[in-house]
Amino acid sequence: MSKIKLLIVDDEPLAHTILEDYCKKIDEVEVVGNCYDGISTLNFLNKNQVDALLLDIQMPDLTGFELLDSLKSAAPKVIFTTAYTDYALQGFDYDQVVDYLHKPVRIARFIKALQRLKKQLQLEREFDVQSAPEAAPPKVENAEYMSLKDNKIVYKIKLSDISYIQSWGNYLKVFLQNEEVKIVRKTISAMENDLPNSAFERIHKSYIVNVHKVSSLEGNQLAVGNVLLPIGKVYQLKAKARILG
Repeated sequence: MSKIKLLIVDDEPLAHTILEDYCKKIDEVEVVGNCYDGISTLNFLNKNQVDALLLDIQMPDLTGFELLDSLKSAAPKVIFTTAYTDYALQGFDYDQVVDYLHKPVRIARFIKALQRLKKQLQLEREFDVQSAPEAAPPKVENAEYMSLKDNKIVYKIKLSDISYIQSWGNYLKVFLQNEEVKIVRKTISAMENDLPNSAFERIHKSYIVNVHKVSSLEGNQLAVGNVLLPIGKVYQLKAKARILG
């Protein structure tokens, strides 16, 4: 795999210095640019290809969220770097977000985020974007298995092994209980329609969970194993009643 091309976007020069120093220590990444505001970032991305942004949220002209809204589906992957932890839930609305780094960023945590980014990019590059979606069989409410086509291979998946499903652009990431991930060319609405209502619940525009895998519920988040997922406002009443019930 070639080096991961990173663009640092932050209005604080010190943040650029720290992140660049970290990147120099890691052979797999390359800083291809530095931007200090949202407008210059848009101009840079119009002329250059990058794999990911190291993106601050609070900036003077465009916030990090407003920048992603401007880029829409054309945005590269994103690792947020922010001093404000209360932004984390809002970031779940963006499929491109891979991780959050809380300032001051520690190098050990930075390396962990880059490993997560590398894994995401490898999955995306290995996936055959030309594979056509399979026609879905009729939903069977008491079904125990479903077929998923991932990179030209059709897998027979036990429904009880699915922990949760995440929307990923025009694709879905299906997270299994053994930490394996399958990528499927399908919309989340189509998947919701195919899954039996007895075991699965839509909790967010980007997430479906296996209700039997939910370990806790706190505020507008629920835990599936060691992963926290957001509950969208539209889905709150139904999702909480279903899970608590």
